[in-house]
Amino acid sequence: MSALSIAVALVAASVAPASLAPTSAEYTVADAAPSADHAAAATSAAVAPLVQDTAADAPDVAALAALLDARCASCHAPGADEPKALKKWAAARDLVATAADPELVVPGDPDESELFLSVDFDDMPPPESDVEPLSDDEKALIAAWIRAGATVPEAQRPAEGEAAPAKAGARTSSIGVWIARWHPLVVHFPIGLLVAAFVAELLRRARPAWRTEHAATFCFALGALATVPAAGLGWWLAEHTAHDAEALDLHRWLGVGLAVASIVAWGIAAKKPNSRLALLALLAALVSAAGHTGGVLTYGADWLALPF
Repeated sequence: MSALSIAVALVAASVAPASLAPTSAEYTVADAAPSADHAAAATSAAVAPLVQDTAADAPDVAALAALLDARCASCHAPGADEPKALKKWAAARDLVATAADPELVVPGDPDESELFLSVDFDDMPPPESDVEPLSDDEKALIAAWIRAGATVPEAQRPAEGEAAPAKAGARTSSIGVWIARWHPLVVHFPIGLLVAAFVAELLRRARPAWRTEHAATFCFALGALATVPAAGLGWWLAEHTAHDAEALDLHRWLGVGLAVASIVAWGIAAKKPNSRLALLALLAALVSAAGHTGGVLTYGADWLALPF
């Protein structure tokens, strides 16, 4: 064999293994591909139970709505004959309004939400109520809904025009509503002044020496004038509170009638002083009736029920 043939054979032998052997890069790619597939599979396997748990933990909003309707709406929904309960919460049939009330629901935190705490401590339904207390599962449903953010799917939202009225104590950004809420304070002026005017006029007739005519005149004038803002604020406030419609209408119209009658009676009494006692007796009866119906709205018809 010539020297040239030997040289060619040696070069071929040294090159062949190198060309047949995969490079380190080829090993890396080949090894990496199955590793990526395994990693993706492992991630999917790890996430799947979490997704399933999240779906399982999602609150059943339809069941929650049915629960609140069955256990709470008899006292906490429009039409209920429970004025004090309505002032605190009047939206048992409206989850959107309930979730929007910061005094009832703190989304994400059941332990800071009055809606959950009141049932968790069995304060609601009250012990004297005919409604049974909530079970542990029912309490857990309320807690889960709040913990999940107290959201309401579109299908569970009330139809337009069916939203519950704002409760009497709900926070508001309206300056008009804030002014209207002075009605309970202002309304005490005509009540006290007109009754005092009647008593002073009665004493003037029965005990002339006591000279109460000036007190009667002063209280009559100021009381008659006070009926106007009291009736106006009351009418305005009624548009933003939840009460029995029939009782509310009676109270509103008694208030308006009292305001009109007071101004007219004041004018008549100025021209015919001898008619003042009869006019004040009428106004005292009217203001008492208006005050009583207002009390019924706030405390219920049985507030002054006889104890025997």
